Amino acid sequence: MPLLPPPPPLRRCLSLAKFAAGATFAASAASAWYHAPVADDRDYDDDSGGDDATTGPRARGGATTTTTPSPPSSWLLDLARRSSIGVTTVAIRLFVTTYGGYEVADDDNYRKFLETVLRLGGGDDYDDNCDDDDDDDDGRGRPRRRRRRRGLITVSNHRSLFDDPGVVSCLLPLPIAIQPRYNRWALCSQEYCFNGALPGLIRGYIGAGQVLPIRRGGGIDQRPLLDFGRHLARGEWCHVFPEGGVWQWDELGGRRRLPPNAVVVSSSDFGRGDGSGPIDDGDDGAMRIIPATARQRALPPSPVGKLKWGVGKLIAHAPITPVVIPFAHRGMERLLPQDEDTGRTRFRDDFIASLLPRALGGNADDRLRVTVRFGEEISFDDLILEHESRHGKLWKYRGEVEDDEERRHDDGRRRNDRVHRESWKSSEAERVLYSKIVRRIEGRLDALTKEICAEERPKSN
Repeated sequence: MPLLPPPPPLRRCLSLAKFAAGATFAASAASAWYHAPVADDRDYDDDSGGDDATTGPRARGGATTTTTPSPPSSWLLDLARRSSIGVTTVAIRLFVTTYGGYEVADDDNYRKFLETVLRLGGGDDYDDNCDDDDDDDDGRGRPRRRRRRRGLITVSNHRSLFDDPGVVSCLLPLPIAIQPRYNRWALCSQEYCFNGALPGLIRGYIGAGQVLPIRRGGGIDQRPLLDFGRHLARGEWCHVFPEGGVWQWDELGGRRRLPPNAVVVSSSDFGRGDGSGPIDDGDDGAMRIIPATARQRALPPSPVGKLKWGVGKLIAHAPITPVVIPFAHRGMERLLPQDEDTGRTRFRDDFIASLLPRALGGNADDRLRVTVRFGEEISFDDLILEHESRHGKLWKYRGEVEDDEERRHDDGRRRNDRVHRESWKSSEAERVLYSKIVRRIEGRLDALTKEICAEERPKSN
């Protein structure tokens, strides 16, 4: 018996539902495009007092990822974030599971990480460690404790361009991982993720995935790093790859001590940054050292440490010192191996063949196997207290967006912005503190990386 068509009222309801769903999706995509982060190439030493390129409205050349949108826009942006994070996470899980598998060591350190993420995503907490400066007046002359949360920073080694979202999307149970409030905020080099060559909807999709731009070579005083820190100040999860690049070694990569006649040549996964041909000595007689290559690895570590200092600055100036948890991973280099001569990563040559089942000549032992292990929480209270006892209280950035909104309508906004930028600039004493913080992270993360890389790769069933 043939199926009867639905009655006309039901057909109209279905048509309206499809139209509403399509319109809502289009509106959320437009909201993601409007609020997409914008690359910022300004010189932060100028006093022009212009609008922030990563936090001002798009009409003034910026975005509003770190400010509070209007209620309709907020609802649409939240929907865009749910779509971006949900689709990406499910797609990554399907790919990793189909192409191989992943394993997160289920120990006390991992459970501590899960508890912290669930606490941050579950609501506000009263924190007894708030400074007196963080108290408001209740209107009767009595201090009122503000509702604050202690944020979370995770740091890890960086073994491929696919680590985020490839590895990070697999850290949480799937029902939690697809919810934006439990998800991490991340940084991506703006020349890759937010350059003008990418369509606006692509940049919006990446931004809706809770990713913000950072400028390579922009230093620790660049404003995008402060925009990233605001999420940490609001008690959210922020993830950082402090190596500053992809390093597929059995230890942490990063800066090395260069010989006197060496020149660091920029190398990226999308091409040689200097545009030169050979890697050997150049016409000027200087030895060219390409980062992340075998030649770079043969050099001793840099006296200033392997890791970038930006994460140290975020920790030092956070209103409440965040929870800092390291984790190390291996296995993603099998998908995107790195050339030892150029430092670039690319898909493995036999990628398509490796997808084939065993019956068609595929080798299951050669597929992707990702292993993740978390370390213990790292504390920095002693370093911060030592610094403040010698040099006074550290300046603290804030996560509240009301200050930014009020400054936009204040006649003294330019002066306030200039003062704010001056406060964000680091002194020499503060840089020493950043170095000490990052050296402590380096010791823990390097040991964790060596440990997980020394383990025997798991065998397939």
